[in-house]
Amino acid sequence: MSHIKWRNVIFALIAVFALVAASCSSSEDADEPQVVEPAPTSAPEPAEEPEPADEPEPAEEPELAEEPEPADEPADEPEPEPEPTPEPTPIPVPEGSTVGITDDTIKVAILRSDSKSLEEAGILPDTGDIPRNYEVFAEQVNARGGAGGRNIEIVHHDYPPGASATDQQAACIAATEDDQVAIVHFVGGVAAETVLCATEGHERIAYMLSGILPQEIYDRSDGRLFSQAMTTERLVGAWPTMADAQGLLEGRTLGLMRGDIGEHEVAAEALKAALADAGYELADEVALPCQGTSCSQVDIGLERMQAAGVDTVFSILPPSPFGIGVFLASQGGWEPQWLVSDIENLVFASVAQAVFSRGPDPTLFYGLYGLSYGLDRLSPDEHSIECNAVFTEVTGIEYDIVENEDAWSAVGSTCLFIKNLEAAGNWSQETYGTVNQTTLIQGFESLTDYKLGDITGSWSPTKHDAPDAITLKEYRADCACWVEIDGARMMLDQ
Repeated sequence: MSHIKWRNVIFALIAVFALVAASCSSSEDADEPQVVEPAPTSAPEPAEEPEPADEPEPAEEPELAEEPEPADEPADEPEPEPEPTPEPTPIPVPEGSTVGITDDTIKVAILRSDSKSLEEAGILPDTGDIPRNYEVFAEQVNARGGAGGRNIEIVHHDYPPGASATDQQAACIAATEDDQVAIVHFVGGVAAETVLCATEGHERIAYMLSGILPQEIYDRSDGRLFSQAMTTERLVGAWPTMADAQGLLEGRTLGLMRGDIGEHEVAAEALKAALADAGYELADEVALPCQGTSCSQVDIGLERMQAAGVDTVFSILPPSPFGIGVFLASQGGWEPQWLVSDIENLVFASVAQAVFSRGPDPTLFYGLYGLSYGLDRLSPDEHSIECNAVFTEVTGIEYDIVENEDAWSAVGSTCLFIKNLEAAGNWSQETYGTVNQTTLIQGFESLTDYKLGDITGSWSPTKHDAPDAITLKEYRADCACWVEIDGARMMLDQ
């Protein structure tokens, strides 16, 4: 063989060995064998391709651990810690006087006309032991914690029946300056100047059981005056409407007799304005000189009324001059229709018994009509029944609701004042954590559900006279009593 052929053979063998080596190397690294490209035509045929190696079976995947089966109910998650309760923002306590108010006591003065001598003489009906009423119910309140946690301490000051404002000043000064009380409570028969002595002059809270006063007195009292009675303007302003509804004004000639005093002048202006609204006017108006409950020149006033042809008289005279006027008019042959009101307490059974039934001819007062907010006689409501039961249990004294009607009613009235004071004090303490004059006033204003017998009403920040209804009553001389006319009750705007 020639040297060149051997060289070619050797080159071919080297190429074959290289291809085989590459094929073997590829089969170990890849899943499938690589296809060998054919050699060039000048090279010898390659050897047969080796069988591809069996693909290795995949390794068995490791068995996963079995998941635990869920429990029937999920495990209780721990409750989150409660959010801390924020401290309430304290309510600012309004500034106010604490005269008569300590951490332990609230001092109250009871001022009233001492009519016991007239009661014992049979001139006025028996009203019982008024001072004892207040003591009994104050002790009851104190036993259950007091008013705003403070014991109610009672002092008493009296003035004579029919006392003028000058006579009443001594009682006011004794209560405010000597006793340093927080509240002056007027039972009845009080003059406007005496109320202002307490509220305006000495800046104390005043609470009136009865008595009609002009709105001006409430305004001058700067929110310190509260009353279970009605303002002059609200009462008198409804008078013509009530009288007209009963047919007492149509076709009549109207006159007015009053005292020459400030409160009566306010009433006269309110009456004339209300009459004008109803389409009426006065034929004459007479203002008599008056001092306290006494008036002079009654006969002269009657002559003026008669000369003006008046046949229906609105009277706001005190009881004594009014009674005198009725009898003098009758003696002169003049018997007009008389209309009176709760101003000067004329629509009270006690006044009727003292004045109307003691003259020579009580029948003269038949047909006398009285406008009232209803304090005269308390119906046997739940409050008054309960208070009388307590009073009897404590004292052993029992008033018959018919035979001792005035005393029975007095128990209910005095009891209501003490309960209202308790409620106002508790409201003040619960709201502000303390009691002073300002918070106590707000406490009284919060008593929006007022009820005493047939009297319903409310107090509020803008209204300090409680009653909200009026009625018309007719006087009957056979019983010396007032009887409410059916259907005459009327609600007033608050």
